[in-house]
Amino acid sequence: MVLRYDELTIKDLVSDTGEPVADVTDDERVLAALEDASGRMDAAVLVSKIYTPTQLSALTGNSLALRKRICCQLAMAYLMGRRLERYGSESLKAANDAAEDYLERLRKGERLFAVDALIDAGLPEIDGPSTTQYRTLNLIPDRTKNFYPSRRSRLPTDRD
Repeated sequence: MVLRYDELTIKDLVSDTGEPVADVTDDERVLAALEDASGRMDAAVLVSKIYTPTQLSALTGNSLALRKRICCQLAMAYLMGRRLERYGSESLKAANDAAEDYLERLRKGERLFAVDALIDAGLPEIDGPSTTQYRTLNLIPDRTKNFYPSRRSRLPTDRD
């Protein structure tokens, strides 16, 4: 967490005495905020059933770094909630909204972690006749031109 946010700010946020704590490495409030944030992220991402818990725990590289970034951002929002009088609700809302916005994109599948199964899935394929096949069909609308709308106004003709 100290790699992503100012250590002095974190020390101030977890202090209950008004004096910054000496070390936040094993601070139980920081660990609790990180666990809460990780749980919130899991709850948000797993609801869409795009990921499994195994896939999320197996993230590596840039995807793992992104997951950590989002968790740390949520954890900072939780810690800022401890000191609303000092940091204000607007700072808390900004940190929370930024992370929640990204979680929503992950939930919808607009953004994806680098999971091989998802990357291999790609975009859905469209099946159906090609433009050439469609032009050669002898359909009732073609035989009754004055009754049905023209073929050009009914289907896309840009596929070959």
